[in-house]
Amino acid sequence: MFKLPSCPHCNTVYRYKDTKNAMKQKENTCYHCQKKFKVKYFPDILALCAIILLPCIFTLILILSKMKTFDFFILFFIALLFVITAYFLIPFFTRFVKMKDKNRNEDFDKNENGGN
Repeated sequence: MFKLPSCPHCNTVYRYKDTKNAMKQKENTCYHCQKKFKVKYFPDILALCAIILLPCIFTLILILSKMKTFDFFILFFIALLFVITAYFLIPFFTRFVKMKDKNRNEDFDKNENGGN
């Protein structure tokens, strides 16, 4: 948590922009070792939600208790700041995991069954 993800094969750490680009694709190839991996969000994204949601709720309750008149826009703006913060922290809560090589498993099955 709170570190940028690395390649599961060679442990090359991806920069923020590279991580954002990798998140857009289902299958990725490491630029260093050329092996395939995929991006995984769950369950780390739940930790991010908890880290952002709890202070947001606490801040909104504190502001509501200090307000003399209800002002929706102030509350909306503060909640929006927390959401934007969470959006920019998503790459720090992603992981790269190895992909199972389908071709390798098929070759193994053919060799095990005598080439049939």
